[in-house]
Amino acid sequence: MAIKQFTLLLKLNQDQEEARRSEYLRAEQYLRDNQAKLTGLSEFRLDYMKQLNTRGQQGLSSNNFNQFHAFINKIEAAMTQQIDVINTAKQVVEQRKGIWLAQQQKTKAIAKLIEKQLQAKQAKLQKEEQKMLDEFSTNMFMRMKKSQLV
Repeated sequence: MAIKQFTLLLKLNQDQEEARRSEYLRAEQYLRDNQAKLTGLSEFRLDYMKQLNTRGQQGLSSNNFNQFHAFINKIEAAMTQQIDVINTAKQVVEQRKGIWLAQQQKTKAIAKLIEKQLQAKQAKLQKEEQKMLDEFSTNMFMRMKKSQLV
């Protein structure tokens, strides 16, 4: 493949790498957002339990106690669901990170191939230039020798 073709391939792979990186970063943000939701639910549950404790010390009917307890159970169920969402989000983050890193490796390999081709091309040009200089020097030497003989 010509260097131009590899350069185009490199550009396409760089674009894909950036897209995979963006997907990974979005997955990380989704994970952080859901972890923050879990923290909020946990704090809400704790506050609600403190309210239950305070009201319990002041005297609380069994009906009110049951309502508090049922609501705490709902919060805990929501927390369990949030933990499931977080676990799934963690798996997605790891998957997207792997895809991004694999694409990054592919892009680096293409860049390295282009670099090697450019180095080979440069070495070939230097050889050709050296050959021309050698021929020029040989011709000059022969002319000088010829002119000295005459």
